[in-house]
Amino acid sequence: MTERWLFVSDVDDTLLGNNSALATLMTTLQTAAGRVITAYNSSRPCASLRQSLANVPQLAPPDYLIGGLGTEIQAGVSGKPITGYTEFLNQNWQRPKIVALMNQLGLVAHPTEYQTPLKASFDLPDPARLPRVKEQLRTENLAAKVIFSGGKNLDIIPQTAGKGGVVDYLRRQLDISAEQVVVAGDSGNDVDMFILPYRGIVVGNADPDLKQLKGEHIYHARAFYAAGVLEGLKYWQVV
Repeated sequence: MTERWLFVSDVDDTLLGNNSALATLMTTLQTAAGRVITAYNSSRPCASLRQSLANVPQLAPPDYLIGGLGTEIQAGVSGKPITGYTEFLNQNWQRPKIVALMNQLGLVAHPTEYQTPLKASFDLPDPARLPRVKEQLRTENLAAKVIFSGGKNLDIIPQTAGKGGVVDYLRRQLDISAEQVVVAGDSGNDVDMFILPYRGIVVGNADPDLKQLKGEHIYHARAFYAAGVLEGLKYWQVV
């Protein structure tokens, strides 16, 4: 039986950033179709990701689209949601109360296009306020996962969601062993994916949050963007 891999990559500043390198990566992955299952895993909602698919011709549709920091999964081509995942995440999720609390704390919400029913996103320009945000969520008994990235972006999602949790859900659905999962990213909100025994690719243009990660399961590429992703896939002998 042919060995199958699940390749999961962030989009912005990981796949996107150099269209020439992206075209080379996509061509290489196309030759491995069937053996390598692809998923794009972004903090942006799936609807926003589909705009990138439409506007960047070098970016080929994946087998799966994961959006909203692991709160949405769609079939890559048809856009059909993966049944059961939304219901799983909705348990104990109280978005209206969370939004109301953030408003009370004076946080400014991100534009509507970056909001989803299972993700609430805000500007938090002062990182020193992060402990208070977490404390208030606990005080109000609002179960949620808080993700801070880029020095100013605050995303609040269900406790069972996240870029790492959704990868585990998907690979189990596909019956792919954890050792056959390769992930790629560039920023702090990708850290959740870089867990053993997954094999990681940190692109050369990555933020310090990822560059500080160490371990035999993590490859630090020298090249930037899609070229770094391809460098990592070759290192892990996926392509």
